Amino acid sequence: MCVALPSAAIYDVSVARIPLPENGNLEIMNALALARPELSSAYFAFDAAISRGPIDARVQELVRMRIAQINNCTVCMAWRRPEATEAGLTDDLLTRVDQYRDLDELSVGERVAIDFAERFSLNSSQIDDDLLRRLGEHFTPADIVELTLLIGKYVAFGRFMQVLDLDQSCALDFQSKVSAPLTPV
Repeated sequence: MCVALPSAAIYDVSVARIPLPENGNLEIMNALALARPELSSAYFAFDAAISRGPIDARVQELVRMRIAQINNCTVCMAWRRPEATEAGLTDDLLTRVDQYRDLDELSVGERVAIDFAERFSLNSSQIDDDLLRRLGEHFTPADIVELTLLIGKYVAFGRFMQVLDLDQSCALDFQSKVSAPLTPV
């Protein structure tokens, strides 16, 4: 499933490290369009399947934001999933997610999911049996598989965008730029 995103006209200049079509679309969409159609279709299908999974919107957004901070992805740090806002996540909390160990607003399960995302992103060899045991106290084995795939998606796609400097020319506030939610095309 493809997703309609806001126009790239809000960018001052393209900073992508590869030549991209100049057609007013976001750089990420133009880069995906350069790939074989089945690759971009597979990515969007995977993205949609992961988003509809058993991991609640709050946990999805917390781990997404922590990975965005680690990847230093300006787009990812500025964008908010509407479901996360509906789940009670505030901009203040999301910008402080790197301090998750000390945030009283987070449940123990949310903290352990963020810890898992952080270790996965920075040094996956630090994911020990104790961390998986702690995850198992809050998530089923199937949930842990889904969470691992979710984190892998955010790490991989964030690094894809970072390495190619896609849509990294400015910090964006999609909430104020888009009046309607993102919709399937």
